[in-house]
Amino acid sequence: MANIKIAAAQFENKNGDKDYNLSVMRELTKQAVDAGAEVVSFHEGCICAYSYLRKLS
Repeated sequence: MANIKIAAAQFENKNGDKDYNLSVMRELTKQAVDAGAEVVSFHEGCICAYSYLRKLS
């Protein structure tokens, strides 16, 4: 079995801003692939940016 390089990416998404979130994901994916990654994994809900945390004090 061949080794696979996997990158884990996480960023601060914007709630409800799908266009912004996808643009950040594109850039992070490009960086990961340029560094040799074959698979890039993002955190759950990062496209639509649904968050359980609404207000932090």
